[in-house]
Amino acid sequence: MTEAGEVSLLEGPAVEPALATAAAQLIGRLEQWSLRGMHHRPGAGVTGIYAVRCRTPDGQLEGFLCLTTRTFEGTFPRSVRLRGPGGIALLAWSHPNDPLLPDLAWACDANSVGAALFGVRAAKLTTLGYRPMRRAVLRAEGAGETRFLKVLRQDHVAPLRRRHELLLDAGIPVPQPLTSPRKDVLVTMPAKGTPLASRLMLDGAADLAPRTLIDLLERLPQGARNLSARPPWSARVRDYARAATAALPAESARIAELAVRVEGVIRTEPAGPVVATHGDFYEGNLLIENGQVTGVLDLDGVGPGHLVDDLACFLAHLAVLPCVDERYVHVPGALTRFQGAFEERVEASALRARTAGVVMTLIAGARKPGQNQPDDGWRADALRRLRVAEHFLGS
Repeated sequence: MTEAGEVSLLEGPAVEPALATAAAQLIGRLEQWSLRGMHHRPGAGVTGIYAVRCRTPDGQLEGFLCLTTRTFEGTFPRSVRLRGPGGIALLAWSHPNDPLLPDLAWACDANSVGAALFGVRAAKLTTLGYRPMRRAVLRAEGAGETRFLKVLRQDHVAPLRRRHELLLDAGIPVPQPLTSPRKDVLVTMPAKGTPLASRLMLDGAADLAPRTLIDLLERLPQGARNLSARPPWSARVRDYARAATAALPAESARIAELAVRVEGVIRTEPAGPVVATHGDFYEGNLLIENGQVTGVLDLDGVGPGHLVDDLACFLAHLAVLPCVDERYVHVPGALTRFQGAFEERVEASALRARTAGVVMTLIAGARKPGQNQPDDGWRADALRRLRVAEHFLGS
């Protein structure tokens, strides 16, 4: 089955028998379900997150089930392997018993977190993000204090903690890591400042000079070049083109042509020297105050790379914001301002091609769970994102 077929299966009614089988073994008899999230990693399977209501011997129980088409070996507690339509292999689990995030169940237990982090009976927990089988981020509050929990796969926390410490030693404003009671959970203090996304909505972040972001990136410690490298988002433009095609099958030829053009420019235009990079540099990972960056978040990708790729990541996400929310009326002006400054620092054609490549990674993200009718707003959103990518290549 193609990846587009996997997406169609997991978001449509044909998935119900598989959900019912999984629910019967993990929770109880399935009575009601709805799709709450869809995660498509090109080349690494599709995962659906479903809110379910089940009947158990003690009554009704509400919770979440996850189904993935990703294939991997091993047996995992509180999960079940099954066959879906056409014999497709699926793995199911009840949240928070993620098969590759063994400490997620602890991080989602208000009593355990409250006692360990705050010395209180129960913490207030808010899930800020969950990427099945990859990571989860939660905010924990108790005793008047706040901590952030990042749950990762086995043995991934220690390298991330070293990245935090490396950047802190260089004077980069990143969250301070704390002692964690669990090996696969990074606990940090809050970083100060206002999310850059909020300021972009308010006034286009008028008090943030583009040069401030360039200076910040150029201050990253060069010791980060010795860390493991992660390819930039634009390096997998072909893979993400397939994901975009799964969302917009009628535009397959257009998407394929754009991917070829992006790859061509990336191959021929110089990227500049290898330097320390953030790896996922965009407004969602930046906090600001009085025109300065006061918080840099999500350091998993810190390592060797090219400045142009960090700048392209920022421009791509900035350009897509009006597709996400019509209240970003100041973003077009901000985009012109930031792009102009960035093109004074790096090769303009290389920046634009890489920006187009990053935008292509965001097209499939326009798909909203449970919406698959031709006139749904998410399709218009996805088409706008495709036009944004084409714009950066002058189409």
